[in-house]
Amino acid sequence: MKALAILGAREHGKVVCATVADGLAGRWETTCFLDDNGALEGSTLLGLPVYTPIERIEAFAGEGRIQGALVGVSCNHMPVRKALFSRLRSLGLETPSAVSPAAHVNSRAEVGAGSVLCPGAVVHAFARVGANCVLYSNSVVEHECILGDNVYLGPGVSFCAAVEVGRGSFIGTGASVVCRKVGEDVVVGAGAVVVDDIPDGAIVAGVPARILRIRTPEERRKSFILRNHTQPSPP
Repeated sequence: MKALAILGAREHGKVVCATVADGLAGRWETTCFLDDNGALEGSTLLGLPVYTPIERIEAFAGEGRIQGALVGVSCNHMPVRKALFSRLRSLGLETPSAVSPAAHVNSRAEVGAGSVLCPGAVVHAFARVGANCVLYSNSVVEHECILGDNVYLGPGVSFCAAVEVGRGSFIGTGASVVCRKVGEDVVVGAGAVVVDDIPDGAIVAGVPARILRIRTPEERRKSFILRNHTQPSPP
């Protein structure tokens, strides 16, 4: 059995660990967490050691202590998720996709490396999910949809057929997406109903969803506290 590290020792990291245990049992075993919060050094999470900082992954890989790793950082830090995954690939570590046995991936669908699919997630025929994506519980990616790398879906997100989602976008809990294209680095608020295409960097919310603002390229490179920015103003 191969040893795997999870980058991020908080709530989402725990979910990734649980999904690995369920979906990759007998092939991969999580042996540790790494985090940049120095106060966590020497602590344990789910009975596993937590090491700091995350850059120690390089030494662990070089020493052969681990053969693979997954990103366990939450949706509040989308650029960090992207950077960490790129670092894992540059180190030559394996990044297995972790698919819950209670998720459904059609035999003619594709799921990229390092992606995590929680219970109830559905990826239908001819859909493609990129690398380092997260599909939380009961999210549905219908036929012919394409999710770019580093896309993150909250619980209960639903895509109509043939929707294309750009890299690094976050779709909030319970959102319904029936448009044809969602740009890169987009943020869709919880419960939104998206009927019109969304440009790169947009923050949208509401029923029907409307653009609250467009983030600058600099803003898109920074972490983003989603709950503070996805509540539409009263009409």
